[in-house]
Amino acid sequence: MGRDKRALPWVPASDGSARTLLGHVVATVSRLTDDIVLVANDDPGVTGARVVGDLYPRSGSLGGIYSGLAAAAHDLAFVAAADMPFLNPMLILDLVRQASRVDAVVPVTGGRPEPLHTVYRKTILAPARRQIERRELKIALVFDAVSTVKAQEADVRALDPDLRSFWNLNTPEEYQRALALAGDHGAGGA
Repeated sequence: MGRDKRALPWVPASDGSARTLLGHVVATVSRLTDDIVLVANDDPGVTGARVVGDLYPRSGSLGGIYSGLAAAAHDLAFVAAADMPFLNPMLILDLVRQASRVDAVVPVTGGRPEPLHTVYRKTILAPARRQIERRELKIALVFDAVSTVKAQEADVRALDPDLRSFWNLNTPEEYQRALALAGDHGAGGA
């Protein structure tokens, strides 16, 4: 992208106030929980969330998941990337519902798990820590080590037909496309 994606301007909130992409993601998730944890090694300048640093720097997404989950106030946590503007609250709630007796619920799209749109239970912390300490940073290995439900694509599409929840923004073109789509569907696009 060439710049900090978290700070990209996003579609104004319903009250007309300006916000960033990360601010939009936080606002979307804040409708579902009273505890939002951002894993960052700087101040992302967003209100409504606690910022915690990486407990295992240079450990990729698995290190970030571990750090956020360790800091979470609740036993279950939904994990999302900061550049996912079309999170679907109904889909998130469905994943949480499926997590009643398991350690993780991961959507599978295109035959691949979506670990940055997953519900995790704190019970994954010990196996994740062991993996990090062994420098085995592939998140999918955690799913093999714990009780995991894989939410199949057909079931996910029942709540998110176009799989927009899983869109992330890596290029200026993807960002412009997402802005246009959000504008077409009302403020925020969620």
